[in-house]
Amino acid sequence: MKKSLLVSLFSMALICMFAAPSVFAMEAPADMLIQAPEGAKAKKKPVNFSHVKHAEFKCQECHHTWDGTSPIKKCTDAGCHDIVAAKGKEKKNIKYFETAYHQTCYKGCHKTLKKAGKKTGPTACGQCHPK
Repeated sequence: MKKSLLVSLFSMALICMFAAPSVFAMEAPADMLIQAPEGAKAKKKPVNFSHVKHAEFKCQECHHTWDGTSPIKKCTDAGCHDIVAAKGKEKKNIKYFETAYHQTCYKGCHKTLKKAGKKTGPTACGQCHPK
């Protein structure tokens, strides 16, 4: 009796250890097209972005203002890199929005991983922005 109880408890522990995280894991959103917000003039084509390919990273690595419970905002939503907060030339300048993505994705992650000799995503303009 003690042996079967011990085996059962050990089995349950293994199930919890390996299955539970996948049950509670957040499902990655669908792929999306990152484009200039309304009112900003883009010089390059929009970028296709795959959340699935980035699922191994914590959401807060990109969504740096997210508290972990509230709905996740896009970079261009109010409260982040939004056009409402932009001043003067920034309101018409795509660089204000472009910088948010380039600092986080290109310089903050892809370029850093490449320098470390690790597998990474695009590290050149044409690899993200189609011609």
